[in-house]
Amino acid sequence: MAINQMTKDQLRWQAEDDARTMARYQEIMQDNARKNRAIKEANKQAADLQKRANAMKTPAGTKAASTKRKK
Repeated sequence: MAINQMTKDQLRWQAEDDARTMARYQEIMQDNARKNRAIKEANKQAADLQKRANAMKTPAGTKAASTKRKK
């Protein structure tokens, strides 16, 4: 929904939700262990999404290429 189509109550709710999101961000960034766990999980989710995207590019009945990088 475009911002100019949102009601006053929807804009207020969005601002409240955004404020909570920013507060959680600050909490996470100040806690190194929590931040590192979140980064690890974000990387895992990104890899899973890439794997799914690659699978959509592969014709049916063929094997998808590996997305793992050699270090």
